Amino acid sequence: MKIKGAMTVLNKRAKFFGKTVEELVEMLDNGFDDTMTVLEAYEVYKMEQGFVWSGVNFETWVKR
Repeated sequence: MKIKGAMTVLNKRAKFFGKTVEELVEMLDNGFDDTMTVLEAYEVYKMEQGFVWSGVNFETWVKR
C-alpha cells in the first residue's frame, strides 16, 4: 500500500467514526484496535511521517 491509498483508507475510517485523521491516528497510537486494512494504512502513514517501529523498552514508533 502506498501513501495515497493509506490516506484514502484513513480518511474513510475517520469519517465513519466522526473524527479527523489526526484523531484516528492518536487513537491508534494509544492502542485502539481496528481492521487489518486500517492498521496497515496507519503503518504506511507513520512511516511517511518519518517514524520507524522500535518495539524496544516499551517504545513503539520513534523518529529516526
